[in-house]
Amino acid sequence: MKKIEVLGLQTVPEIKQADNLPEIIVKCANGEIAGLEDNDIIVLTSKIVSKAAGRMRKLSEVKPGKKALRISKRTGKDAKWLQMIFDEGHQILAIMPLKGIVERHITSASEDSECSRGLVEHEKALCITRGRDGRIHTCDAGIDGSNHPADIVSLLPEDPDGAARQIREQIQKLTGKQIAVILADTEMMPFGTMDFAVGSSGIEPRAKMFGEPDLFGKPKFGGIDLVAYELTAASALVFGQTKAGIPACIIRGYEYEINETENISNTLVPKADNTGVARAIKATMRATAYACGLKMRLLLRIASWFV
Repeated sequence: MKKIEVLGLQTVPEIKQADNLPEIIVKCANGEIAGLEDNDIIVLTSKIVSKAAGRMRKLSEVKPGKKALRISKRTGKDAKWLQMIFDEGHQILAIMPLKGIVERHITSASEDSECSRGLVEHEKALCITRGRDGRIHTCDAGIDGSNHPADIVSLLPEDPDGAARQIREQIQKLTGKQIAVILADTEMMPFGTMDFAVGSSGIEPRAKMFGEPDLFGKPKFGGIDLVAYELTAASALVFGQTKAGIPACIIRGYEYEINETENISNTLVPKADNTGVARAIKATMRATAYACGLKMRLLLRIASWFV
């Protein structure tokens, strides 16, 4: 029997700026699971890393600029929220209104429909953005006001991979154990939310088995398993999304490749400038046109000229 365990640490206290996060994780692991073991994988919510690093802002201190105010007027999105996205150096790729079919889907997933409608009315829209490192974020550049006092929001760590590496190195010094660290953050998906890896250290983030033979000896078109994302998603089942209060998980029993150089940003974030992205979009639109009727084919062809 093959077994993988996901162990949630329930004694992690409320993290504050300048807290020694590695010491806290080691102490909680010692008290709850008799300590860390070699090849354990520690998955942390990016929020507690941001808290320890002081990556917080007060909404009351944000001053929206002209661009944020203009977009807010047209979309209903909070101008202060938009300004924080710009302050983080993110480019807005799309703004998705929440009214209509999205609101109905959200409401159907809530036991309090009145509350969910109120939240949708407050948010108005979600921004899909691209950060300085080229990473796509589907929910307001990772800016998060949940599980914070009123008026306080957290920002993603400035260098998630670097933060994962520092935490890993300190924990290894404290314990003498070989471990890996992954930082997790929640993103929107077409039908809900999932936790994704935003930083990693000490683990090969993806499998490199593309083209290897399957059970019948044929080279498989596949095998690029997103290992870091899969481990993060498993941890999210323990983290919870509301008031579970578990910001750290230990994954034990998973056999992974140790890697000291590859991480999320240099492995799972495709590197392309705006020209490369535009070419990929244009090629996709033109190829899609061949599968459509005449009217849609013409529209896609014409639209591809303007990409």
